[in-house]
Amino acid sequence: STPMIDTIIDAVSRIPATHRDDAEADLLAFAAQGGHKQVAALGARILAHLDPDGPAPEDTEPATPARELSLRRRRTGTWELTGRFDDETGTRASALLDALAERRGTDDLRSPQERYGDAFSDAVDLALNSADLPAQAGERVHVMVAVSLADLKSGRGTATLGDTGAITAADARLHACDCKLIPAVLGTASEPLDLGRARRLISPGLRRALFLRDRGCAFPGCHRPPRHCQGHHIRHWADGGPTDLANLVLLCGHHHRLLHRSGWQVRIAADGHPEFLPPRFLDKRRKPRRNNIHQPLPFAA
Repeated sequence: STPMIDTIIDAVSRIPATHRDDAEADLLAFAAQGGHKQVAALGARILAHLDPDGPAPEDTEPATPARELSLRRRRTGTWELTGRFDDETGTRASALLDALAERRGTDDLRSPQERYGDAFSDAVDLALNSADLPAQAGERVHVMVAVSLADLKSGRGTATLGDTGAITAADARLHACDCKLIPAVLGTASEPLDLGRARRLISPGLRRALFLRDRGCAFPGCHRPPRHCQGHHIRHWADGGPTDLANLVLLCGHHHRLLHRSGWQVRIAADGHPEFLPPRFLDKRRKPRRNNIHQPLPFAA
């Protein structure tokens, strides 16, 4: 019968070639009195006797994932990123950027390309803040920005970024809200005459208090958690503003930039929580708004 023939062919095909003729004869003889299930069982017993260790395991190495990345700076000051990734890496990168590129409230008017560009920047910030990041030249990886105190106070002029880059003094003012500050005195030829010690403007203890109070980005409608946020000085420290809880607010990178570059304002209300005043073109009365997504701690006073 057809099932019997298929059973014998399958059993013989798995038996080592040097023993196939004898095994086939035994199976055919047994098939005259038994069913195809009994023949299959006999074939399995013959195979187990002739090859008890089974087939040799494959010793081929896993294929190396195809991953390439190129990052270069153009003369205009913009950077170009090109590359290709294996499916697994691409899927993980897409999941990460999708999460970081979500709209942050109804006032978020960025295009999808802008949101994904900001998401990539946020992912870089998260990596730079990781305690597991390898050290570079004996220090944690960092980017140095150099700007004169006068330009930092006025927000006009330029600042040096890294080795060859440049940003506006207004952008340097934004980054200076939450940074490590190294005061320096330079001579007429820009030679360092005196260099102070680096100090973190917002101490770890103050940052924890800020996390507990704001519970995430304090901008209305934003859902970003504390680990994705920066401390913003309501009155900039360069203008004499203190670094204390009454002069700080937690903001994600997008809303931190928005606050520095638009008509939005923030203040600490009488109850000790931040509230935001929209620009007049959004609300002529400038009615204060709050973030109602991050609920206060249940045991807060």
